[in-house]
Amino acid sequence: MSKRSRFAVTVDRENMILIIRFHSVRNDQEAGPDLIDLLATVETPWLFNAIFDFRRYEADLSRDYLKFLTEKWAAFTRGRDQNRSMALVGGDSDLTFNLKAMLDVMPDRRIAIFDTFDEGLDWIKTGETRRAA
Repeated sequence: MSKRSRFAVTVDRENMILIIRFHSVRNDQEAGPDLIDLLATVETPWLFNAIFDFRRYEADLSRDYLKFLTEKWAAFTRGRDQNRSMALVGGDSDLTFNLKAMLDVMPDRRIAIFDTFDEGLDWIKTGETRRAA
């Protein structure tokens, strides 16, 4: 039986930021849209900056799974999110190490990894240059 992530998405239209918080894993049989299906309901989601918050995720976030998520995002946006910022919030050293896999999949994107949500949000709002992970 395959599993999918349980998540919450907030659309901050004023600041043009998508906030995606991953929480746990659910079975495919459980009701609820796929992340990309949900983002497809947002008008031009590739024009938003994004924060992916993994701090409360209850399952193992392997490099392979994170690479899968990134590839899915890249396929969905098809390069239309170029010049947008993506903050990845981890919170611990093991997760931060695994989040670096996302940098490899999207080398032409402005991506940075943070320990706290507020650091990631501040980085997006100030438009700072890419921060070393």
